[in-house]
Amino acid sequence: MENNITVNNISSPVIVVMPCVLTAAGIVNTLQTQLKINGLVKVIKRLDEAYSVVLKIPDVMVLLNISESTSQLAEEIKFINWCRTVQPSANIIAYTRNHKVSVLNYIAALGVKVIISQYEPTATFSDLVSKSFNSKSMLCSPIVKSILEERITTELTVCEVQVIGQLFLGHNVSQVAHNLGRDIRTVSAHKRHAMEKLGLNCEKDLHVLGCALSGK
Repeated sequence: MENNITVNNISSPVIVVMPCVLTAAGIVNTLQTQLKINGLVKVIKRLDEAYSVVLKIPDVMVLLNISESTSQLAEEIKFINWCRTVQPSANIIAYTRNHKVSVLNYIAALGVKVIISQYEPTATFSDLVSKSFNSKSMLCSPIVKSILEERITTELTVCEVQVIGQLFLGHNVSQVAHNLGRDIRTVSAHKRHAMEKLGLNCEKDLHVLGCALSGK
């Protein structure tokens, strides 16, 4: 189900990927009444419909729901990773009720533009979305900042994301090296650097995060 709306003044197109109709309507209302946007605002209820839309609009801003449900979260993480590799000019705003530190830290490491808690007031949401058009660094809402204790992780490289993603699937370093066609020492280095950036101290921490993100 899609709904096209045109609003005023800022030319960047915006896609709202939100399963909740009421939440999506509130976001669109905020974009209409508090932000000056001159371009297309497309509301998409199903995440699988967003791929083709984003592919057609390179500089689109995507307001993406981040779920508490692990199965849906896995699909949302997959979408963010896809955008990063296939449509890197797309700007992702993560709008979330999921306040798990490990999840927020990982989303930050994937290079999203903004992370906003759904429990923030409308004024905070509007301010961050507005700033995101010109900001060169990642932005976080106050609630998200307090959860992460101001320790926003360093962004993962594409190679680190690929290695971590394979590890989340239960593969060991040797299997990851084989699957990605890379030297085992290179994969080990990517693993070590990614774990350092994500604040993971041991294999158990890596496993717990993998389960949280993959729904397993």
